[in-house]
Amino acid sequence: MDRGIDPESKAWQKDNLTNEDTPISHIGREQAERTAELLLKEVDLSKSILISSPWLRCMQTALPFTRASKLKLCLDPAYGEGAEFCSHAAPGHAEEKDFKGLVNLNYKDILGGKSPTTEMVDVATALEKRFGFEEGRSIVIFSHADPCIFLAAALAKVKTDKINCASPCAMYTLQCFKEGQPYKVVRNGRIDHLGVYGQTKPWHHDVECVKLWRNFGWPPPEVRGDDDTEEGRKLKETLVKFLEGYHKLHF
Repeated sequence: MDRGIDPESKAWQKDNLTNEDTPISHIGREQAERTAELLLKEVDLSKSILISSPWLRCMQTALPFTRASKLKLCLDPAYGEGAEFCSHAAPGHAEEKDFKGLVNLNYKDILGGKSPTTEMVDVATALEKRFGFEEGRSIVIFSHADPCIFLAAALAKVKTDKINCASPCAMYTLQCFKEGQPYKVVRNGRIDHLGVYGQTKPWHHDVECVKLWRNFGWPPPEVRGDDDTEEGRKLKETLVKFLEGYHKLHF
């Protein structure tokens, strides 16, 4: 979901330089409304489960659908930003004004407090074990680029290079028609539900590159330009190489 391009978001980021828990922009809020409209047409609310990353931008994206559907929002850090290598706890927004009364406070996270693997296979397994198979049911998950790509690949039992991500707001639909069978990807990072697009070029992550990121922690450490120590120069060199590799991924 789009974030960071309007004055409101830029002002927030200026005052929160090291905070990755960014809000969505005014374009992101419009995208969230369009996403809710499509979901309301596609899912049977009487058979739906609603899950979100506990990070603010995902919760804000889920908000229009949560309100319209009357479904309780289940917050799960297993679907969080960089969940498998976060160096800090998931943020707590459940009791804030915008979300008060909308969150299922009895929901237990799917991995019981453990961090997921990069490939999200453990999350896919736990998801299927927790909810089982029910014909006609929808599980709607609001998450981030990495978890979306890896979870979709894990459920479909395909490599991640088969899963697209069209930033900043991609939607996936996976269907399973028989218990025990792999899911089929029928909407692969599509954005045609949006009236405001932002960046639209499909891309995907390389597993090894994401694992390299994990070694730096989340977010990667800041290296000042005036850091002339040997350790600082070595770290900066490593980060530059990492970022060069990260941004060459299938663009």
